[in-house]
Amino acid sequence: MNTARRTRSCSMSQPRALRRGFALMDAIVAGILLAIGMIAVLGVSGHALTMQRRGEIDIRAAAALDELLSLVLTEGPVDFEDLHPTRGKFDAGSPYDDFEYEIDIAPGGAGVPAHVVVSLVHDSGRAYSIETRIAEKRGDEPDPVREPYEPLDRAARWEERRAAREGATEDAP
Repeated sequence: MNTARRTRSCSMSQPRALRRGFALMDAIVAGILLAIGMIAVLGVSGHALTMQRRGEIDIRAAAALDELLSLVLTEGPVDFEDLHPTRGKFDAGSPYDDFEYEIDIAPGGAGVPAHVVVSLVHDSGRAYSIETRIAEKRGDEPDPVREPYEPLDRAARWEERRAAREGATEDAP
């Protein structure tokens, strides 16, 4: 009878050992899958941060190109080279201080607009370029002075409007 108990107890312990082994194997597989998932998430988030940074640089480059072209348009392609440098870095503290620029103006002729090429290079090495044609300014008139005839007192105007609003709310039933 003693041997029967031993056999029975051995046969009963084998399924428990198999269950324990299965639970351990299940935990190992789950850990491996979790690690693979975490590696994938971290890889994607790192790539997303890189793309976001590149997009931010691209937006600032587009704004800098637009600003430089607007300056050429405002001053005129003939006078621009006498008034502003055509290459260099932006001022420190500006949003574009990590860019270098170069402006190349090929003068046009009578009735032919000038060919303007603006190039930027970011500190990371990314290069941006845009080109267009800009007509010369006509006439001998100097640029007009664009100042208001009367100085604006914004604080007084705000107070007047606030007083008018308060008066309108007091009159309401």
